[in-house]
Amino acid sequence: MRKKLIFFLLVFFLFFPAVGKAVNTETVGILPAYPDPEVKFSNAWFIYKLGAGQTKEDAVRVINNKKETVVVKLYAVDATTTSDGAFALLPEESPRQDVGAWVKLAANEVEIPPNSEKLVPFTISVPENADVGDHAGGIVMQEIEGAGKTIAGTGVKIVTRVGVRIYLTIPGEVKKDFEITRFDWRTEAKREPNFLKDLLDLNKKTVFTIGLKNKGNVKISPKGKVELYNIFGRKVGDTGESEIGVIFPKGENKESVITLNQAPFLGRYKAKLSVNFLEEGVGTGEKELVIWVFPYRIVIILAFLLVLFILTRLIFQYFREASKEKMPVYTVKEGETLGNLASVFSVHWKKLAKVNEIKKPFEIKAGQKLFVPPNHRNIDFLVNLVKQGRLDPPLKEKGAKARRKKKMILIFVAGLIVFAGAFFWYKHKKKPAVSQIVSNPTAQSEPTIPQEDEKKTISGAIKKSSIQVGIFSPPSNELTSSLRLFRKLRLIGYRVEIIPDLAGRQYSETTIEYAPGNEEQAKIVKNDLGISFDPGLKEVSGLGKDVIIYNLINKDDLPKLEAESGKTFVRRDLVRVKVLEGGGGKEMAEKVRTLIYQAGFTPDEEIGEAQRKDNVGIGVIYSNEDQREGAEDLVDFLNKNQYPAKLEKNSESKSAEELILIVGK
Repeated sequence: MRKKLIFFLLVFFLFFPAVGKAVNTETVGILPAYPDPEVKFSNAWFIYKLGAGQTKEDAVRVINNKKETVVVKLYAVDATTTSDGAFALLPEESPRQDVGAWVKLAANEVEIPPNSEKLVPFTISVPENADVGDHAGGIVMQEIEGAGKTIAGTGVKIVTRVGVRIYLTIPGEVKKDFEITRFDWRTEAKREPNFLKDLLDLNKKTVFTIGLKNKGNVKISPKGKVELYNIFGRKVGDTGESEIGVIFPKGENKESVITLNQAPFLGRYKAKLSVNFLEEGVGTGEKELVIWVFPYRIVIILAFLLVLFILTRLIFQYFREASKEKMPVYTVKEGETLGNLASVFSVHWKKLAKVNEIKKPFEIKAGQKLFVPPNHRNIDFLVNLVKQGRLDPPLKEKGAKARRKKKMILIFVAGLIVFAGAFFWYKHKKKPAVSQIVSNPTAQSEPTIPQEDEKKTISGAIKKSSIQVGIFSPPSNELTSSLRLFRKLRLIGYRVEIIPDLAGRQYSETTIEYAPGNEEQAKIVKNDLGISFDPGLKEVSGLGKDVIIYNLINKDDLPKLEAESGKTFVRRDLVRVKVLEGGGGKEMAEKVRTLIYQAGFTPDEEIGEAQRKDNVGIGVIYSNEDQREGAEDLVDFLNKNQYPAKLEKNSESKSAEELILIVGK
């Protein structure tokens, strides 16, 4: 059976003030619920300054930009930096030892209707023994899917995670220190092709790999540059200064890179690394590296050309020796010279000397054997001389020189073949074989398009809102516990109510009753309780609900939620707001406009003037019931950020397309 591969698509939003809105595409998003306009990036990240033992309550906006209901899972994790210095949130299964262990969410699963959002409260509690300095983590949202989404024909399952960062600083004695743990180099091919340089292995850049360890208790942001010097001390390259990631306390960037867009050619070089930091007080550091470079490709090519030249020469010599098999042989007599014989045999004297390998001063001796090369002018004459016995006939077998040349040719050819095979293997040994699966469209049925129904989302997750839950609070347990449980389950998305009677049934521990056929729903509710002990499950007929909880949970094991917790809001980016200055001053009006923009609402770019300048506080005015939900969310947001606001209805006009926000004194 083909194993399913799970790809985690980690998407971490890096919103800036100019683009601080939830993504307006059909996806899901997560952002801080209450950004502070005085704190940079607080509209995208949670940024806290808390002492050891302190607690902070906050909330996260979970946004559904899709046209269908989604069920999402929420969990906190620690943060780290990748080997090259990039920020990353750890997987869900990783141990939580820092911020991820300090965050407690009011709910770990939430159902969100189409084009809407929910605020999920959480508490971050800093331990008494927490280290002074910077800490990082995040809250991750992951859409829950039933059978899971797979890429057709591949068996690959895709799980999408979206995270929002948490940066927390614990005040105290700050320690800033670092160590350069690694400095080495390699060359890589440039992306721009160049035939000649590629052939000679000169189309390369130099990649310097740097390791930096943070030995302090606050994050550091290193910058570095590398200078390259040749054997004479002359600078031949400079990368320029560049940022190389962020390092959290006790963390280490093991593979940060700085690239020089050239490569050393031949000989000894010295690379000098210089490191400094964006933060003050960290200091600077340097490290040197000696580089030896040898152009192996060029040497190999030159060696290949030399071998090819020798092989060509051997082949030429072989055919020259082989051609002597057809030449008659003449025995030199006393007093004869090369020139005389050349005239007799009608052949150029240089040709005669070359065939017989006679060197300067071109002297011949009596009794010396000479091969006489035939041509169109002397062929008949040579044939007659052979018949007369004045010339010896051509040799019948190849000479020793020809045989030796042939042997050397075979050796060189075999060597070239071995060399070419080794080179090809080396170039392609790391390339994996790629197999293609050709699907047969006639053998596959058309994929069915999933549809949302009353009980399941499009992705196949069971809707919380399809489960009717009752909570029974026995006299032995505080009613506060059931109220907190009620608000938590409503936040998650269940249809829940507190029931007064359980037909006399009693239990000694928290028990979840479920109607016949609803065991799966009961297990979902049990998982969402988020308590440390394991409640019992029991099937009971005639419940009138899908699930009933016999609640004996201690109230301190449940989150404190406000009465409005669990309310679903229309997407804030769909709530248009016109801000008017009505006595509070332009500066205050601009501050309020920035605040609601960072929170995800859509205010007009221009601030208008209210007719009256004696308004007190902030008034949010809506014109019709379709705007009421967004107006209530806006008022609630302003009040939570210490901007007293009240809700008003415009009875004169019901056709206004945007809310009116008047900033008074």
